[in-house]
Amino acid sequence: MENISSPSQGLYRQSPLERVVHGMPFDDALRHEIDLAGVSRVFVLGSRKAAESVSMQRLQSALGGRFVGAYCNVAAHVPADCVIEAAIAAKAANADHLVALGGGSVVDAAKGVALCLKANLDSREALLGVPAAGAADPGPWPVQDGPWLRITAIPVSLSVAEFTGIAGITDPEKRVKHIIAHPWMSPRAVIFDPALTLPVPLRIFLASGVKAMDHAAERLASMGSHPLMDAVCTQALQMLAQALPAVARAPGDLSPRLQCQLGAWMSIHGSAEGVRMGASHALGHVLGAHANVPHGLTSCVLLPSVMRWNHPVNAERQRRVSAALGSRDPAGDALEKLIRELGLPARLNELGVVREDLELVARKSLRDPGMKFNPRKVGSVDDARAILEMAW
Repeated sequence: MENISSPSQGLYRQSPLERVVHGMPFDDALRHEIDLAGVSRVFVLGSRKAAESVSMQRLQSALGGRFVGAYCNVAAHVPADCVIEAAIAAKAANADHLVALGGGSVVDAAKGVALCLKANLDSREALLGVPAAGAADPGPWPVQDGPWLRITAIPVSLSVAEFTGIAGITDPEKRVKHIIAHPWMSPRAVIFDPALTLPVPLRIFLASGVKAMDHAAERLASMGSHPLMDAVCTQALQMLAQALPAVARAPGDLSPRLQCQLGAWMSIHGSAEGVRMGASHALGHVLGAHANVPHGLTSCVLLPSVMRWNHPVNAERQRRVSAALGSRDPAGDALEKLIRELGLPARLNELGVVREDLELVARKSLRDPGMKFNPRKVGSVDDARAILEMAW
């Protein structure tokens, strides 16, 4: 039996998230959450596809007279201009609450809007000038110095952006992801309704589930372990490894979709213990912004190779990943096998990424805050390029 050890020092930081609701139609849950929040002027964010959707119509109907406007032009990877436009519209509407209906980009955009309104940011330059999030702050949460607009998140994918106070905003000129963070950017409430995931293309939904597995796998394989994180991330991988194939086999069955949502929620839990993710996330941030690859697909093509590259230094930790997946294979192989079984790409060359861009992606990735937390040191462009070549 593997020895179980606990860190001699640790810090658990509970986010300002108050409620996670599932088991009822989202519009019924939303009415209840808005009543509890005591707000009266609700501004909604969504994607372009959401603008005329039945879900958006139901959402507006649920809000009734409390609905004061919407910005349904959020694009993938959250271009900074989208955030500024939405913030200006929310301010003009005198909003006192935000609702985000959509995937991770929509939720991150809502977080950016909350920050813009709090800090009076009204331009792309001002938003991208906010200091980038770096190492976890070991001190107490900042005091809530005056009111923030809180967010009710209604996710339709498994990216679980709704469970953090971190957002990735894309600089459209440099094609890099700018990471901002503040605890009060965390949503107040999250509403899970698996029926909302049905209109999402199956490939995108499944890939977002691999992104959730990326959260759990990188943390479980981290050298900075924590027993609470290990337990929750192990359960997350077990649930997702069973539920994602079940969704692929029977896309209309809501039960495994809800299991995916709950497993994805567990996958992000390690952030509360301060256990950071590594090269898969760092490279994914850059690849997504540079080549416009959806983040779920970046995890599909990067995570197995990152596991293989890290294996010489964290083989024991990776065995936990394999065991959670129900496999005796090395973690990188087990993950790639599952990704292939889901019908998803597992190599960069399957995404139309130009090989000549790998050098630039590698160079940019070294500036991502997450890279320094990788178990095996990524100390040069050549190191980052080696991972990308393995993933090619």
